[in-house]
Amino acid sequence: MAAVRSYLALSRQLEQELATAAPGDLVASENDLAHRFRVSRLTARAALQELERRHLVRRVQGRGTFVARRLDYKVSSDGPASFTEIVREAGGEPLTTTDAVVVRPATALERRHLALPARSKVVELRRRRWLGAEPVGVGTSVLPVSVVPDFAARYEDGASLYGVLAETYGLEPRRSWFRCEVSTAPEDVADELELRGRPELFHNQGRLDSRRLGIPIEVNDGWLRTDVFNVVIEISSFT
Repeated sequence: MAAVRSYLALSRQLEQELATAAPGDLVASENDLAHRFRVSRLTARAALQELERRHLVRRVQGRGTFVARRLDYKVSSDGPASFTEIVREAGGEPLTTTDAVVVRPATALERRHLALPARSKVVELRRRRWLGAEPVGVGTSVLPVSVVPDFAARYEDGASLYGVLAETYGLEPRRSWFRCEVSTAPEDVADELELRGRPELFHNQGRLDSRRLGIPIEVNDGWLRTDVFNVVIEISSFT
């Protein structure tokens, strides 16, 4: 085979080959690629780094390089507002674990977002998101105590918060607003997600309102890994 002259040409050829591979399949090592394509190891490494930048492969120190497939995390006005439902619709098997459930006074910003009077109390729910054995997201939800009484007793670890609000409290939650931007991960978030350095992540913020009561019922702030998810905003359907 003729020598591949640049890492970009090699990365394009590898992309074509990996298109039929399954997520999680092992990719050839730098040494194997250098021998096969008759390029330097530095060229092979640069090609794999290019594929990693484009989220086509994931490199795990001490284990190797693996085929990656990002899940579409679809956010729309009429779609599910539940992390669990969104990820399942995308073909993933999500898991949520609870880090803390705390009752505390609402901050001024939370009172404004949730239309609460002074001295109101809120429930703060901190959770971690998983796919398989890997942490893929973290998030915090804040809810008025007056709307979700006895929340700690009614919420089970791993349950969908959206489901609890809909089924246990009958609130008919709907997405009111949603904001997403790519930002550098705070150090504590990177540590929780077991990430090296401080990579860029999706930073999502939003609010749920109750259709039945016509009031805000939750504000949330969370982070999702950009190498696992592709956030897709759909404001209307199209054909």
